[in-house]
Amino acid sequence: MARRRRSTQRLLAVQPAADHPVAELVRLAKIRRRVEHHYRELRHGLGLDHFEGRSWAGWQHHVTLVTAAHAFLTEQRLAPKADTADSPSTRPSMHSKTC
Repeated sequence: MARRRRSTQRLLAVQPAADHPVAELVRLAKIRRRVEHHYRELRHGLGLDHFEGRSWAGWQHHVTLVTAAHAFLTEQRLAPKADTADSPSTRPSMHSKTC
């Protein structure tokens, strides 16, 4: 008798309508992986699980800031790379002149 851990026995149980395409069901099942990836990034990379306060308002503030940081990083990751001469990443920095 083989014993399996409960966490490895996750199954997706679906009773689709007869006219529902299989490709759509596969696409929906793959969304779960994307959600888990983003949640892991929020927890480990951005500190979603670092809140140790006791108030609802404090928790709400923390989650709002983590979500905003995640949105910003996603926007930066998906933005096209700057290759124009006047983009901020390619302009030479200006040194301050002190006498």
